[in-house]
Amino acid sequence: MENLRYKSKMLGLVTLYNPDVEVASDNIKRYIHDLDSLIIWDNSPFEANLKQLLQASLESAWKKIIWIGNGENRCIAPAINQAWQYAKEHAFDFLLIMDQDSKWADFPNYRLQIEHFWTNGKKWVYTPFFEGVKELSQEQPVQFIRLFINSGTVIPIEILSAVGGADEAMPLDALDHDLAIRIQKAGYQVVCITSSTLYHTLGNPSKSESLHLMTNNYSAWRTYSIARSHIINYRKHRDWLTFADKKRIVNEYFLLRFIRIVLLETDKANKIKMLLKGIKEGLTYKLET
Repeated sequence: MENLRYKSKMLGLVTLYNPDVEVASDNIKRYIHDLDSLIIWDNSPFEANLKQLLQASLESAWKKIIWIGNGENRCIAPAINQAWQYAKEHAFDFLLIMDQDSKWADFPNYRLQIEHFWTNGKKWVYTPFFEGVKELSQEQPVQFIRLFINSGTVIPIEILSAVGGADEAMPLDALDHDLAIRIQKAGYQVVCITSSTLYHTLGNPSKSESLHLMTNNYSAWRTYSIARSHIINYRKHRDWLTFADKKRIVNEYFLLRFIRIVLLETDKANKIKMLLKGIKEGLTYKLET
């Protein structure tokens, strides 16, 4: 199982939820050969043939895979924490977190750069460049950033242990932001390696040309989860968040979410109801002191 190309040990984690098997397996093939092991955490309702279909497609690399099927959607935080425990028990150096729909342009380059920086004393958390992100430029090879999304992020096990893993109060949405903030509060930095590109799609995006407005068409449940989690995150880290951060959270996840539902999406009444429910529960959630 040892990958002789690399000096460190990297564990991967990919979460699945009713995936397109062909797309998911093609995406996994782009990075699994450069990992030492991969945990596939299946959040899908039990489907007897999903594991068999993926095994047939990933046959040459299946010996690297640890399959965990739950039969229920337990989201991402428990998966990260179980992968973290496994990594500690088996002496891994890094954890790569992946989404089923994310597609690497050149994962080996990404891993080699991470090893280079880490062995030269750069105790960072690493993220790739996301195609279409306007805030970052690929002209600078390494850029320090404040927030990351889960997919493509590599967290050294030493750093994940320092912050105590993922907060399971953040089951999906805002989990990545919460983790990024806690990592920086603990004294570590997050960097984007801009020469390594990951293609990633959020939701089921569509655009209105006449209104110059785009929406990800999240379900009612995701609308609830987004609102609840981002309010909890806001309340947990209000001392760390800048005015610009707070403005972006309110605009993106509440005001614009409401406008997009009303103008562009279907199931409007249910989504607005779930948006309000998420806001209420986020505001009344009891934070740990």
